[in-house]
Amino acid sequence: MTRFRFTGPLIAVCAGLAVLLTLNTGDTRLVIDASGYGPLSWPRVMLWGTIIAGLLWGLSRFLDRSESPDGQVESATRHDNPGLVAGVVVVVLYGVTMIYIGFAIATFVFLVTWFVIGGMRSAWKILANSTLGTGVLLYLFLKVAYLPLPRGIGIMDTVTVSIYRFLGIY
Repeated sequence: MTRFRFTGPLIAVCAGLAVLLTLNTGDTRLVIDASGYGPLSWPRVMLWGTIIAGLLWGLSRFLDRSESPDGQVESATRHDNPGLVAGVVVVVLYGVTMIYIGFAIATFVFLVTWFVIGGMRSAWKILANSTLGTGVLLYLFLKVAYLPLPRGIGIMDTVTVSIYRFLGIY
């Protein structure tokens, strides 16, 4: 019996579109600056990301037509239970440590760890992706969505503010 391979991608795209269409787009009180950014900017970015990820997921499922000898479509996904447990632990630690070491550093360390758990081995790729990912999230949260992020406690607050100033965010 072959499972319908597009259920997950279809749900992601439809759910993203449904929520995106229900967001209040005409309320000018929600606009903060001349560019039109405000409190709904970040949810919109995330919803568009969900829609695009669903489309790419569906495309990858469409292009992967691996079949077993008996004619059934094989799942290209293999589960690594220790990796899954490690991933969940890293997500929880990220949420807890962010308060103490700040969003910028916690996000960088989280991404490095996540890439290693995911199997990436090239140090240059790990550092480049973690740095770029952290920078993009900082700009999105601080410059576009105007969200206050944890800066850390003690010296970590000073380090975080220095990073923000270096990036031109503060």
